Amino acid sequence: MGSIAINSLRCVGCKICLNVCSFFHEKEFNPSLACLAIYMEPFTGEVEGEVLGSCDLCGGKPQCVRWCPMGAIKYLKR
Repeated sequence: MGSIAINSLRCVGCKICLNVCSFFHEKEFNPSLACLAIYMEPFTGEVEGEVLGSCDLCGGKPQCVRWCPMGAIKYLKR
């Protein structure tokens, strides 16, 4: 099917992807329910992201990819 890659150099830590993911799957804006995680170091601003094992790629149309304003999340088709 594919996978998701997060470019931590492009990510600004806005967490729109987390809210979109949780809303798409759980019908509520709650980043703690998302299938991915974004961490921002508060002093340096460095960002790390990871896709959790619970991610189902939204049936081949990942909403986090669609709504990322920085283009930091890519869907890699196999």
